[in-house]
Amino acid sequence: MNEESAAHYLKGNEMEMHLGSIMLFVKDMKSVIAFYRDVVGLVPEEDQPFPEHRFFRFDTGACKLCLHSASKPNEGRQKLVFHVKSVSAVHQHLKSKGKRLRKLENEDGRAIFDIRDPEGNRIQFHGNY
Repeated sequence: MNEESAAHYLKGNEMEMHLGSIMLFVKDMKSVIAFYRDVVGLVPEEDQPFPEHRFFRFDTGACKLCLHSASKPNEGRQKLVFHVKSVSAVHQHLKSKGKRLRKLENEDGRAIFDIRDPEGNRIQFHGNY
């Protein structure tokens, strides 16, 4: 089944679904929350279902970013990819927050660059220059 037919199959039947959240297991909740809020600029969800030291959600549109306290974190084995309007603007914003960044790369005419959060999780920003 190709991607287009799979998407068609999932829409309009009982198995219709979408990705609602991505969960990262982190050891130091305080520093990782601060990184995504203060450096990346994500907006915390107003209604947090659990105490901040155990679980925390960011509103990123259709898919939530959830941080879950864990003694064994993800250890950077995944990559979050944010599709943004202007990669250059995000790059400048992160530089202004003191982050050392590599220069933008070109991937099939689109701009990309990667960074890591305080626990080593990889993050990529992808979009127009």
